[in-house]
Amino acid sequence: MEKNVRKKIIIIIIITILLLALGTVVYFLSIPKFHITNFKNEINIEYKTKFKPNYGNVCYGNIFKCNKTNKSYIGKVNTKKLKKYDLKNIYKYKNKKLVLKQKVSVVDSTPPKLEIESKEALICPNGKISELKVKAIDNYDGDVTNKIKTTIKDKLVIIKITDSSKNTTKKEIESKVEDKIGPVITINGSIEKNMLVGQSYVDEGAVAKDNCDETIEVETTNNVDTSKEGTYSVIYKATDKSGNESTIERKINVRSIQNGKRVVYLTFDDGPSQYTSQLLDVLKKYNVKVTFFVTGKGDDAIILREHQEGHKVALHTYSHNYATVYSSDQAYFDDLYKIQNRVKNITGYTSNLIRFPGGSSNTVSKNYSRGIMTRLTREVQNRGFHYYDWNVSSGDAGAASTSDQVYNNVVSSLKEGSSIVLQHDTQKFSIDAVERIIQYCNENGYTFASLNENSPTAHHGTNN
Repeated sequence: MEKNVRKKIIIIIIITILLLALGTVVYFLSIPKFHITNFKNEINIEYKTKFKPNYGNVCYGNIFKCNKTNKSYIGKVNTKKLKKYDLKNIYKYKNKKLVLKQKVSVVDSTPPKLEIESKEALICPNGKISELKVKAIDNYDGDVTNKIKTTIKDKLVIIKITDSSKNTTKKEIESKVEDKIGPVITINGSIEKNMLVGQSYVDEGAVAKDNCDETIEVETTNNVDTSKEGTYSVIYKATDKSGNESTIERKINVRSIQNGKRVVYLTFDDGPSQYTSQLLDVLKKYNVKVTFFVTGKGDDAIILREHQEGHKVALHTYSHNYATVYSSDQAYFDDLYKIQNRVKNITGYTSNLIRFPGGSSNTVSKNYSRGIMTRLTREVQNRGFHYYDWNVSSGDAGAASTSDQVYNNVVSSLKEGSSIVLQHDTQKFSIDAVERIIQYCNENGYTFASLNENSPTAHHGTNN
């Protein structure tokens, strides 16, 4: 009997404990609170994509009912910068609030795109990749074509590009051993030169580069006779090891100013500008060649047009800032080589014709370096440059302010021999006078030419 009583008591105790435990569980589960799933403390977002907050799944309540919360965040994410950002995600239900910290990393995980025009790569007989038109663009780095690496394996060319975020794209294309491309010949100096009868002609030569061969010799054929007027040719020929041949011609125009014949060299400083195209149209209409002393300003396409239409593209200054250019000898040459490089990058030839800012007789340079013009006029020639002043001024950088004034200043000052005319293609009123100046010269026995290494220089005396 006592055993049954004891057994009943134990059962009652166990049931009581279980009921208390169940009640406790039910109590805590029924207490309202924030419930969150699928929340990540750290997330990545792709560069330049639209940022969308990652809140996870959140509600406020208990096992019987869980209510949606209002969600917002504090912080800023700029997806245009690869960077880590700290955010605070805020969840609200009535007067209840939960804040969770989150790190957002803007990353670049997109590999570059390879654009290959060729279906197969041409391989030189010496094993060098000859012709392969390929371009690589990355969403973060931009144009990364210069970082492309190519290797040859069996009959395949493997093209590989890796961006700054270590994303890599690799493609393979078939190859073919073939060399049908001739050397590219570049003439040193101008492709057309004007000379006076009796002057000696010194050929500047040419260089050749080949897609396959490292060293290419250039053969020169020269029939120039400066003892008489005429148009002569200098022919340059280059042949690569595969027998591909290329030629290019330089024209030499030999002219005379004897018997009253007069030559006008129209020159334009400070361009190119928004008005230079108008000037080029006029020059093309009358087939007149001039000289442009260009600066670091203006459109590259205009300088290229000047060159392609047979005008001389010469060097003025890159910055045209007197305080910089004339602060020291080194500063002048830094500026000069900078504009020389610009012209070469655009036209493909290295110009050595220059005009000093303000001319060689300028006095403004005294404000920055005593005696600099005396030094520079010697040193530029030592370095192979030819500098040109002028003996006819249009006045368009001074007192003249109308096309009539420019026209009268020029035609009234023309010389019997050589006239080097100073104008500026940055002044529209000056350009507006050019057609009338050309018409006057044509009607009065003048001829036109662009400057070259053998032209008259009209050097001024230095004043510093």
